[in-house]
Amino acid sequence: MTAKNVFSQLLVSALMACLLYPPALTAQQKVQVQQWTPLELTYRSDTIYANPLYDATLEAIFEGPSGKRHRVAGFWDGGDTWKIRFTPDEVGTWQYRTRSADTANRGLHQQEGKFRSRKNPSSLEIYSHGKVGHGAGDYQLSHADGTPFFYLGCTAWNGALRATALEWATYLRHRREHHYSVIQFVCTQWRGLPAEAMEVAAYTGDDPLSINPAFFQTLDKKIEQINAAGLVAAPVMLWVYGAGPGSDLPVASAIQLAKYIKARYDAYHVIWNLGGDGVFTGDQEAKWKAIGREVFGDSSANQSPVTLHAGGYHWYGHDYDGEPWLDMISYQTGHTNAENHVRWKTRGPVANGWHQLKPRPIIDTEPVYENQGERANDHEVRKSVFWSLFSAPVAGVSYGAWSTWPWLRVGEMSYNHGMKDPSPFDWEDGIKSRASIQLGRLPAFFGRFNWWELRPVRDAVRSQSGGDSISSTISVLADGRGDLTLVYVPVAQTFVLAYEQPESIQEAAWFLPATGAYVPADLSPGQQAVEVTSPSDSDAILVLSKSALPPVQKR
Repeated sequence: MTAKNVFSQLLVSALMACLLYPPALTAQQKVQVQQWTPLELTYRSDTIYANPLYDATLEAIFEGPSGKRHRVAGFWDGGDTWKIRFTPDEVGTWQYRTRSADTANRGLHQQEGKFRSRKNPSSLEIYSHGKVGHGAGDYQLSHADGTPFFYLGCTAWNGALRATALEWATYLRHRREHHYSVIQFVCTQWRGLPAEAMEVAAYTGDDPLSINPAFFQTLDKKIEQINAAGLVAAPVMLWVYGAGPGSDLPVASAIQLAKYIKARYDAYHVIWNLGGDGVFTGDQEAKWKAIGREVFGDSSANQSPVTLHAGGYHWYGHDYDGEPWLDMISYQTGHTNAENHVRWKTRGPVANGWHQLKPRPIIDTEPVYENQGERANDHEVRKSVFWSLFSAPVAGVSYGAWSTWPWLRVGEMSYNHGMKDPSPFDWEDGIKSRASIQLGRLPAFFGRFNWWELRPVRDAVRSQSGGDSISSTISVLADGRGDLTLVYVPVAQTFVLAYEQPESIQEAAWFLPATGAYVPADLSPGQQAVEVTSPSDSDAILVLSKSALPPVQKR
């Protein structure tokens, strides 16, 4: 890439950020903002507090043109500076008033203002359709206007912490071009990037806790870049496994840290991972429910959806079914397709239990990671991903690469993860790997259907040449009307599928995830069944529709 091209890309990124994130404004300034874009208000405290995390509070009540009110927490940003960020969800005139527990602090308490929001002209989905949330009764996330949101996450745990501005811009541009929608990352020190490896840690101490605003001021820019690219940020607040605030801090301090992070970033387009890589049941259940209720239990707050990123093969769905603050159930099935792992994925608690729970998105946010070079495993990644997608109502899935999540550069080794040799690959090799590109076709594939209506179908396969082999497990999705059926076949085989009125099939085709190609399906219809043979030595998805489908998008 030439220096001229690099400069041009940086200029475009800077202009986008200026348009989507206007300069911060003091409470006295009159301002117009765009709907679904954060407004930032800055205040100067009359008092410098010894530990602002504990010694002071700031919040504001925002009232929109419809009369609806939102309560928004503010945060300390160093010295005497305090800020409040808020995203208007209505077009029109808004008014607000601040309040502080320190009622004598006239710089923070009872500050008033007005602003006008206007329709956002951006074509990016998060600005044209609004913030992502979870509607009661839905198995998927949706934008504010009701448009379903397909969660295609990319795992960059260390990316927001280690990447340069240019690296981050390159990464986000690639993810957007390949139709990813969510970026998963950790937003404090953790096992994979301990405090001693960081220039500035997010916090120091434990009880009491001290926040380092300089760390978060740098993180601000990374999150703004995510949203400017039209992507949703999915930060992990409290990492658990190995070392991190979710395991190292007392509960009260963990709550304070999570509240600070929420106050700072909830106005952005985010999906919160309250805990990361943890066990949230058993003797840990009371702790995590207490944290969730305290941080996200305010129904009057204008807040983003919340999940818990569980450790490998840990299922908390049934235990948290009654928790109103939990919007999405995340689980993890990395990092191999060993027989017991595939059995858990295809015949375990997700597949057997989703229908017993209150409707929520159920998403594998860490399936098998992709390797590069001689250890390339794109077929294994795809199998892991599709088995998960077909085990619960379709909501989305995530992708991860071994060189991208730690944000490695050639010759580096990831922290605390057992690497024996320096990496011959860097973070960019990961996102350019085969499965990374292949999974980027998922939104176009599912976009041909009302994917949010698809549900797993048990016992639809009457027989298969793969027999009872776990690695040959065929999975089926269908809509409730019987108009559309999708069959995931992980390895080449012949099978018989129970199918009512096979003579009414209007479209029968195979989608080949490895190439993105469609090929006609050769069916042998029988009475209430079809027999079919997979056309690929790899994996394939059989599409059977009783009505005409939209044309295939070429990507």
